[in-house]
Amino acid sequence: MKVFRCKIWTALGSLMDHAGAAASTKASTAAAAPDRALLADIEAAIARCTDGGSGSGSGAVSDDRHVHEILFLVSNAPGAITFLSRRITARLEAARTPATALRSLLLVHRLLRAGDRYFEQDFRGLWASRDLRVDAPRCGCSCSPLAASGAGVNYVTASVAAATGACSFLHGYTAYLEERMQWVINQSGNLEPTPPPPPQDPDDGKPHPHSSYATAAAEALLFKLSMCQRLLDVAVQLLPDNNTSASAAARSAFGIVLRESFKVYDAFKEGLDVMLRSRSVGRSKSLRVSAHEVLRKACAQTPELKDFYHKCKRSNVGKIMEYPVVRIITPAIELVPPISREEEPGAGEVALESEGDAPFESKLETTISAVWVEFDDEDQKAGRETTSDDHGSLQGQQPS
Repeated sequence: MKVFRCKIWTALGSLMDHAGAAASTKASTAAAAPDRALLADIEAAIARCTDGGSGSGSGAVSDDRHVHEILFLVSNAPGAITFLSRRITARLEAARTPATALRSLLLVHRLLRAGDRYFEQDFRGLWASRDLRVDAPRCGCSCSPLAASGAGVNYVTASVAAATGACSFLHGYTAYLEERMQWVINQSGNLEPTPPPPPQDPDDGKPHPHSSYATAAAEALLFKLSMCQRLLDVAVQLLPDNNTSASAAARSAFGIVLRESFKVYDAFKEGLDVMLRSRSVGRSKSLRVSAHEVLRKACAQTPELKDFYHKCKRSNVGKIMEYPVVRIITPAIELVPPISREEEPGAGEVALESEGDAPFESKLETTISAVWVEFDDEDQKAGRETTSDDHGSLQGQQPS
């Protein structure tokens, strides 16, 4: 009898253990997968951010509380961020007007800026896996005024011009967000590009070690400068026209882009100063070529950037009063590829040994001389002016 009773208790204990394990498994599964009520709340919050019904006009923009509501809902369920990304992508693909697509893109941009670094990392990861697609807008409009106005019509109406300007701004903003997805906000609140993956060793597939810490730092600096120039390139193409600036969503999006361009340009200006004083850049031929390309592009880009900020300030786009002072880089002589000392005729061992001792800018003077000109408000009205003494000193540095 006692043996039978022990068997009964043993069976009951085993059954209770099995039921407890099943309950814990079910609870963990429920915690990993967000419930339908939470997903419905996220869907409703997305609609409030993108439907444009929280203000006057078709291009009205929701306030920040809806963005923070989405971040709060997503933080309560780890898997909800994938649902969020796919729903935003679906709205972009279903958009039939530039205004609707623009509000969805603006939501992506604001989530990137408002979320913490863990949300930002997961959001960019979903962009990399194509669960989030910011290039998805298919608004069905044409950027060509003549194409939009119809065949055989030789004039453009005001509504067609407004639609064309909105479509052009949408495509430019899409290109900007594609580049912006490759940047992160660091602990100091500034933008910095995500580092590239380390080069792989072709033999064993493992990351190839750098020759030195200084070389790795120089490569990272040149990569950052190149990424700054890429982001500024798409930013200067985004100036809205009079028709587009009437949209609240376009004004909000452009204001964010403009403020971010200020930080990117400041980072570029500081990095360029470091590059010109770097000894590590001057030691490697490949690094000198990369630095030379950065300077070549800066000679063309800085005048465009200065003119872009001048137009923004004159039209009061974004209602920003403080603009950075753009330093114009102009070549004193024609740019030619840098020549290493090993390729120079008659270069001996002494020249090779002294190559690493000279700073980068001293060797750079044999191929290019960069002029840094600062502009204030009076200079912008009067035009760029260069003193004859500075020009004479630059000509004195050129080789005969």
